[in-house]
Amino acid sequence: MKRALRITYRGMETSDTLNEHIRDHADKLEQFYDGITGCNVVVEEPHRHHAQGHHFHVRVELHVPGRDIIADREPAELAAHADAYQAVTDAFEAARRQLQHHADRQHAYHR
Repeated sequence: MKRALRITYRGMETSDTLNEHIRDHADKLEQFYDGITGCNVVVEEPHRHHAQGHHFHVRVELHVPGRDIIADREPAELAAHADAYQAVTDAFEAARRQLQHHADRQHAYHR
């Protein structure tokens, strides 16, 4: 495997099942684009409001030659982030879209 995956939790307990969910998404991204050299994921539960429930903030940083791609999803942007797994999925989908854009630009440049 070319990439190094680092997962960090802030304001919440580490979760083996969430780690596996993140690894699955990272593996799919690597299959999509094999030039990824690093992947850092931060899962944070910044505020615990009893009336509003849990909200999660997920940041995915991808390192590819010549560029860093950052997908950062704040709870205020998407109400679905009351679920950590959905927040991770949304952040990785945003990272994949940015990676696709990067790959398209590389392909157009090398024509």
